[in-house]
Amino acid sequence: MSNIRIDKDKAVKKWTPILENMGVSSDRVEWMSEYAEFHSINENAYVNATTNGMGTVTAAQPSLFAGNTTTNYNTALMGGSGDVGQNLLPVAMKIAGQTIGLDLVAVKPTPGPKIDLLYIDFRYDDNLNPEGDERPQVFKLDATNLTAIKAGIRFDMATAMITETQGGISGRLFYNISDGSVYTTLAAAKGANTPAGSLVNIVEFLGFSRVDDMPMFRAFRQANTASAGAYVYDQTLNTFPATGSMVGAIDTLPSTPAGTPLARTTAAVTSPKVDVISAMEDHIPGFVSNFNSDTTGFAGNYPMDRLMDDSRYAGVVAPKLSSKSVAVGTIEITSALRRTEIEDIKANTGLDIVQKMESVLVNELSQTISKQIVQRIFALGDLNRSTAPLNAGGQPIFDLDTAYAVGAMGLGGETTHAVQRKLITKIMHASNYIATEGRVGPAQYLITNGGLAAALSDISGYTLNPVNSKMNASGQLYPVGQIGGISIYVDPYQRYNDNRIVLGRKNNPDQPGLIFVPYLMAQSITVTSEATFAPRMLLRSRYAITEVGFFPQKQFMTIKVTDENQFLN
Repeated sequence: MSNIRIDKDKAVKKWTPILENMGVSSDRVEWMSEYAEFHSINENAYVNATTNGMGTVTAAQPSLFAGNTTTNYNTALMGGSGDVGQNLLPVAMKIAGQTIGLDLVAVKPTPGPKIDLLYIDFRYDDNLNPEGDERPQVFKLDATNLTAIKAGIRFDMATAMITETQGGISGRLFYNISDGSVYTTLAAAKGANTPAGSLVNIVEFLGFSRVDDMPMFRAFRQANTASAGAYVYDQTLNTFPATGSMVGAIDTLPSTPAGTPLARTTAAVTSPKVDVISAMEDHIPGFVSNFNSDTTGFAGNYPMDRLMDDSRYAGVVAPKLSSKSVAVGTIEITSALRRTEIEDIKANTGLDIVQKMESVLVNELSQTISKQIVQRIFALGDLNRSTAPLNAGGQPIFDLDTAYAVGAMGLGGETTHAVQRKLITKIMHASNYIATEGRVGPAQYLITNGGLAAALSDISGYTLNPVNSKMNASGQLYPVGQIGGISIYVDPYQRYNDNRIVLGRKNNPDQPGLIFVPYLMAQSITVTSEATFAPRMLLRSRYAITEVGFFPQKQFMTIKVTDENQFLN
C-alpha cells in the first residue's frame, strides 16, 4: 500500500480549471484531478532525485547555464545538468483525456504500483465454514453432477405445475436428502419420513439463485424450547445432526442426466458443496419471520405474532469482506527520427516532426487502452449472455435474427423500420435485464460497429451526439448519439460484418463492474541517439484494468444480430 495521501477536494479545486481548459468532460474531472495530484507528487519525487554522477538533479530553471543555479563551474554545490528533468503531467493528461474508453468504465487512480480494493457482501447466516460443523439455515448447493440435479428438480417442478418466479417458486417442494423423495407439502414429507413425523433429512427447495442458478434450500431447525426447561437438542426437529459435516448428510437428490427419457430418477450427489446465500443477490422474505409457517411457503407469515416472536430465533445477516490486490502493468512505444528528416520536414512543411511524433505516440497508447477496455467489456457481456434466459430456439432472448420477418415466419407487413424497432426493443430488454440482475441500474451505453450504429440512427427518438470534445484523436472509439438514455459508441475496429452489440454500465469504483486503475499514464524518456544524433523518445503507461465486486459480468450484456436479408443495412 502507498503512503501517499491527498485531500481530494483541494485536488479538484486545484486541477479543475486546467482540465476544463484542455477540453476534459465534466464526468472525468474528479478522478483526473485525483490522478493529477498523485502524478505531480510522484513526478516531483522523481525529478528531484539524486542521480549518481550528476549531483542533485533539479528541474530546469531559467538561467545562463541549463540546469545550473550558479555560473561558477568550480563550486562543489552546483546542481546537476538537469537534462533528465521532465514535466510529464501534460502528456499524461493528454493520454487520459483522449482515451475515450475511459468514458465506459470507473476509474480509481492509485498512488503506487499496487492497490488493494475492499468489497462487502451481505449474506444470510454468519457462517465462516458452512461445510464444517456450522449450520446455515438457508444454503446453496453445488456438486459435480449439478446440471443433472437441476434438471431433475425442474422436472419435479413441472410435474407439480410449479413455476419459477422472481421471488422463488410458485408452490412448495420438499426433499428427503437421504433418498431423493419429493413432496409438495411438509405434512406429506414428515409422514413418509423415518422416524414418522420427524424432520430428519427434510429440506425445502426455495428456488434457483438469481445470479448463478444454483439450487437454494432451507434446512429445518428447532425453535427455542427453553421455557419448558433446559434446552435439549431434539434430532427429530432438525434436518441435520448435531455434529459432523453438513455435506455428509446430503446423499441423494433428483437427477436427470442429459439425453435420458423424461422420467423421474434419483442419484447420489457427487462431491457436494454448500455455501451461504447473498442477501443482496437473492432475497428470501421468510428469513425475517424465521419461516414461521408450514402452510404459506418460504415467505412465512409476517409480521409474526407475539408467540412466534418469543419462540423463534431471529435470522442473522452478516457481512462478508473480500479484498482484491491489483498490480499495474506497462505498455510502451518509442519513436525514431533522423536529423535529415527533422530538417527536411521543417523546411518543406513547417511541421515540428519531433512534437508531432509525441502526439502520435500519445494516440497509440490511448487507442491501445481503449481497445483493451472494449475487449474486456465484450468478454464480460459474453459471460453474462451465456447464462441469460433462452428462447424456444435455444438462443438468448436478447439476440435478434431478422429472418423472422420473411417467409413462413413473417408476421406480415414487416418493413425495415419495423425490424429496426425490433432491435431497439431487444436493446431495451437487455438494459432492463442488467438493471434487475445487476441490482445497480440499467445500461448507460452500447458499443457496436458502424453499420448497426447507422441503423440505430435511423430510428425515431435518436438524438445526435452533442459532445464536441477537444481531445478526440483519429482512429478512436467515438460517440454518435443516444436512444432512450443509452449512449451509442462506434468501435472503428469492429468489422462491418461483426454484428454484435454490447451494453454496459459505468458504475462507481466501489460497485461491481470494470475499473481502470491508472498509476502513471505517461512516462517519457528522451535521448539523443549516437547513431543518428537525433532525438529519440520512449513513452510508456502504467495501469491496470480489472473486474471488481461480486458478479461484475451482470453489468454487461452482449447481443448478437443475424441479418442475412440486409434489413438493417
